[in-house]
Amino acid sequence: MEIKKIKLVSSDLNGTLVHQHTMSDMIRLYLGEDKFKQADVVFKRQTSGTASMEEAFETAGPLTKGLTLRQAIDYTTKEMKYLTGFEEFLDTLKQRNIPFVINSTGYSVTLHVMRSQWGKDKICGFIGNVLEFGIDGDPQSALREDELEEKVKAYIASAETATHTDYDQITATGVVHLGIRDEAAKAKLLFEYAGKQFSDVQPTEMLHMGDTMGDSGGIISVAKAGGIGIAFNYNQPLKDFVETEISNDQTLRKRIHFIEPKSEISDLRKVLFYL
Repeated sequence: MEIKKIKLVSSDLNGTLVHQHTMSDMIRLYLGEDKFKQADVVFKRQTSGTASMEEAFETAGPLTKGLTLRQAIDYTTKEMKYLTGFEEFLDTLKQRNIPFVINSTGYSVTLHVMRSQWGKDKICGFIGNVLEFGIDGDPQSALREDELEEKVKAYIASAETATHTDYDQITATGVVHLGIRDEAAKAKLLFEYAGKQFSDVQPTEMLHMGDTMGDSGGIISVAKAGGIGIAFNYNQPLKDFVETEISNDQTLRKRIHFIEPKSEISDLRKVLFYL
């Protein structure tokens, strides 16, 4: 079986690139333990496959209400713990001219910060969910996505801008707009994104990786399309499910790989072998 050279890499965020579950961890740090416990329960159900993404965010979205834009930005720059090898992973993709897309149920504000930090040449795009921010948390004053991105860029670029009080006045409205509604959507949205942004890249030249059940559909669907699926820093429910799904398909078994079970020392550089 011939596998074409990978020309586009797609990855989950939470648990795959960073150790934390960013959406619930922000609640824990800034909005209190009680709200965190509520979010943690439903997100654990979602990552184990017993709750849909829609169910998870119907509960967790309103729990973010009051999170300030400053807190959301500072969380990404100061609190997120990247997996071992993250920077070298990004550098290698850039050196090989392989576009990297974060394909995650995480919030766009987090990805805007990451792209401002690491560069759009290393993180070329984002597929995922939008947490609304508005003046005093008012949905009627919600920032457009381009306005949110500009606010983030200004904050990262200038210590003077970062002192402005509007970063404390702009807070999460509690409304989440789902860009990814179910597990299978990650692959579908990746193919659509590539068709618009990288029309010369075929599904057979794509790789998608993730760590939990939320990425089971993406991993399997990309492999079925002829690309490569990677379970990286994976939990046991994902491994069990994927192995059951591909047990009778020798072609898929050659296109799906399990790299590093869930661990504090999982190393992203091991994924580079499959590029």
